[in-house]
Amino acid sequence: MTVAPVAIVAGAGIGGLSAALALRRQGYAVTVLEKTAEFAAAGGGLLLHPNGLAAIDALGDRLGADVRAAGHVTRPADVRTVMDARGAVLAREPIGLQQQRTGRPQTPILRAALRRVLAEHARNAGVGLELGTTVRGYARRGSGVCVGLAEGATRDADLLVAADGLRSPIRAAMLGASAPAYRGYSSVRGWTPDPPFDPAAIVANGRGLQLFVAPVSGGVYWTAKISAPAGRWPALSRPAARDRLLGALAGWHAPLRELVAGTRLDDLVVTDVHDRPPVRRWTDGPVALLGDAAHPMVPALGQGANQAVEDAVVLGQALGSGLRPAAALREYARIRAPRTADVVLRSRRQGEVDQGRGWLRARLRDGWTRRQGRKDAATDDIVGWLPAPAAEARR
Repeated sequence: MTVAPVAIVAGAGIGGLSAALALRRQGYAVTVLEKTAEFAAAGGGLLLHPNGLAAIDALGDRLGADVRAAGHVTRPADVRTVMDARGAVLAREPIGLQQQRTGRPQTPILRAALRRVLAEHARNAGVGLELGTTVRGYARRGSGVCVGLAEGATRDADLLVAADGLRSPIRAAMLGASAPAYRGYSSVRGWTPDPPFDPAAIVANGRGLQLFVAPVSGGVYWTAKISAPAGRWPALSRPAARDRLLGALAGWHAPLRELVAGTRLDDLVVTDVHDRPPVRRWTDGPVALLGDAAHPMVPALGQGANQAVEDAVVLGQALGSGLRPAAALREYARIRAPRTADVVLRSRRQGEVDQGRGWLRARLRDGWTRRQGRKDAATDDIVGWLPAPAAEARR
């Protein structure tokens, strides 16, 4: 009787659960170790672009349908309205046409809803999911790996995938400890179940502040990006963060202020925005980085989760290509590192433009938007990604 190789995935976020599904499809016995004791209901939403949906579709026969059912599938006639802080329209972007160009629609979805669907499919596929278990590091042992846990416990595995986020202990063990780069703005994210207007896709530009709004099942999610010193916003309580944001939105288009005022405080999330310089090294023998552990990026292009799911698909393809595991992981990194480096740097540049710090930069940003429309028109090479056919997975 053949014994299945053992894989441990550190982190049960979008990337980690996607990686678990990809590894199960390649015959691995998979356990996901997640440091939190329960899945958070908060976290705001995210935008699954066509490339992310293509990756989701590649991970399971029913997965794509269930994700679409949990999200808000963009219709062909849908547009995203880009406006200034007072509500004057700068551009209308025909986001519904993206499906005609790529074959798949943009699909906004609550992060918790996507995580719930992925976790359900992972469990149904036989993935073990252990909450409240923290991975501290690893040590290579022969052709395998010894995974270090909190309080000195260890687990042995044939493969370790680090999907443990921006401050990944596994990344630190592999590449050395380093601080992520703060990009000069913070993110406040919320969900409003009863918005003061018909749910619609909106971007509102202010000076040093941009508000993104997208419809999801049961309401809308929104993200405010605010230029500020590091640590100022995350130090606030949820009520204080909401009140300070409402103060920053004084004089803005009234329905947008009402949207923020109507958010559920339990769903509010406040973080600083970071990324890291791209690196080429993602692997160490049977250990691989994935998602934010490998390539954290700012949210300006909405690609963080999408790139993590792409990672998972390519990882599975590489492991199913006939190469030995360590060689397969190197092939995975060879394919993914250049693409994600490009997305990291383009996201960083777009984030700088979006913030409109100061009167002149805000005016230039809004003038460009009036002339050209929003940034998505220039990202077809990103959102048009498709998984390589199995025969081409090693190219």
